[in-house]
Amino acid sequence: MIPELVGALGLVFAALITGLFHRMRRENNAAHGDAIAKLEDIAETVHEIDEQLDEMAEWQEEHQKYHERSARTPR
Repeated sequence: MIPELVGALGLVFAALITGLFHRMRRENNAAHGDAIAKLEDIAETVHEIDEQLDEMAEWQEEHQKYHERSARTPR
């Protein structure tokens, strides 16, 4: 009777551990997917900011050239 009880408790314990690990894995996969989505959003935002900075730098160069031309032109 004792060996059967120990065997049954062992099976129950193994099932509980397996279920716990399965749940943790499922939650980890969900969290991983959320993190990937957030990182993709951040990468897109950074790319948009980079493009805006490039446009601003080009505008500033053109504006500086305008001032340099105006300084050379007699009034």
